[in-house]
Amino acid sequence: MQMLIVATVLLALENDNNYKCCQSENCSKKYMTLLSMIFSALGIAFSGYCLVISALGLVQGPYCRTLDGWEYVFEGTAGRFLTDSSIWTECLEPAHVVEWNIILFSILIALSGLQVLVCLIRVVTQLSRILCGTYSVIIQVTDPQWHLDLLHFTPTTQDPMTPVERV
Repeated sequence: MQMLIVATVLLALENDNNYKCCQSENCSKKYMTLLSMIFSALGIAFSGYCLVISALGLVQGPYCRTLDGWEYVFEGTAGRFLTDSSIWTECLEPAHVVEWNIILFSILIALSGLQVLVCLIRVVTQLSRILCGTYSVIIQVTDPQWHLDLLHFTPTTQDPMTPVERV
């Protein structure tokens, strides 16, 4: 649920129709970038939480009925039951609960790890935008005289450091 909130906010921030928070467009973009970075950091925290809880659930094993009653039968094995499928028969009910538990938590670990990675990349990208800014590669010419100098350029044998007189 927490990741749905973060994803919704991040998608809303990507929308170009956001209101202007400052007088300048540059200020508004930086504010939206900062908000995006904050919510991406929250995404890292929430995904990291899911990753840790899923890993602990996988290592602990399922809650199942054994000959002694309902218990966490693999709790003291420190995850060794994952590689020894012969002891999975200790769980009598529900049927195939160990396999289901391993598949479920493995999928959760993989997806939350991917979410952490995506949010981390997003934070680094947004942080670089805030600190470095985004610069255009196109150089704009603001001096009209520069254009005229190029049109009237004539190669000379003079020293390149001496100015050329215009005709």
